[in-house]
Amino acid sequence: MRTPSFWHAVLMDTLAAPTPDPSTFDLLWGAGFIGIIIGLVIYLAVLALMLWIGYLIIKAAVRNGLREHTLWLESRRGPLR
Repeated sequence: MRTPSFWHAVLMDTLAAPTPDPSTFDLLWGAGFIGIIIGLVIYLAVLALMLWIGYLIIKAAVRNGLREHTLWLESRRGPLR
């Protein structure tokens, strides 16, 4: 019995699976590695920005607190200088 040509092509495609190209794997691994590096850089940049903004907020709070305390001391005793 002869197999029709359509089924013959389907069977040939399933039997002869293409072997993966090693350069494709290397390219995907490289893209994943680059993605990890970019993600790490963005994560560290956001962390540094948060710390810097927190530092500026604390610095402004301490400056305002010292100014208010100095004004309070001067109102009790007179000028400090």
